[in-house]
Amino acid sequence: MAIPEKCTGCGRCELACSFEHFKVFDPELSAIHVLRLEREPLDAPLFCIQCGLCEMDGVCPHDAIYRDPNTFAVVIDRSRCDGCERCVMVCPYGVITIDRLEKKAVKCDLCGGDPACVKACPEGALAYVDVNDAAYFKRYFFAKLQEKALVPIVPYPAPRGS
Repeated sequence: MAIPEKCTGCGRCELACSFEHFKVFDPELSAIHVLRLEREPLDAPLFCIQCGLCEMDGVCPHDAIYRDPNTFAVVIDRSRCDGCERCVMVCPYGVITIDRLEKKAVKCDLCGGDPACVKACPEGALAYVDVNDAAYFKRYFFAKLQEKALVPIVPYPAPRGS
């Protein structure tokens, strides 16, 4: 979970993530990315919300994507991933990327239930919380972005016959 008001844009979360998974400090290999806005006093960490869209049947031709039964994180088995980018195209948040070294998909796997990014954040802008609390904070975070006009407010059409 992210609390954007606390994020200073320091990037320690990105470095911790890349080191945890690749043993190098390289933000481009991170599964979390800090959105830095020059014109607004807002930095916001962006990461997978574990929605499961990329895990749906037919997305990955190699069945490399599954939900971890212990953490409930959607995980990519990099030994099965061929870098086809279908999961990248399906992700509505743009947080699944292809690493430049191995040409395989990268996304947040919650570090097996102990996220390195959360431990690395000096401001407490990241937290690993119960899924019910996370649902509330996802709505809160999105509302904050809408207040700043950083994401569009898209009205849903009324159902037919109403």
